[in-house]
Amino acid sequence: MRIGIDLGGSHIGVGLISEDNIIDTRQKNFVDSDKVDIKNTIIETSVNMIQDLLNSMSIGKEEIDLIGIASPRVN
Repeated sequence: MRIGIDLGGSHIGVGLISEDNIIDTRQKNFVDSDKVDIKNTIIETSVNMIQDLLNSMSIGKEEIDLIGIASPRVN
């Protein structure tokens, strides 16, 4: 199992992937108050969404082989 995290300018998405199939996803759109401390918002939101996905599928964290993170390029 793998976890994919998509960090966007206005959202964060997390997906649970098995082989080449997306099993389930979560997404949160950021509001202005989330951007006040965006670093902590990203960390807390990512951790909470991953835990929610794992709990909903009864999967233990030891079953996760890899976590990949994609983010926009900043100039």
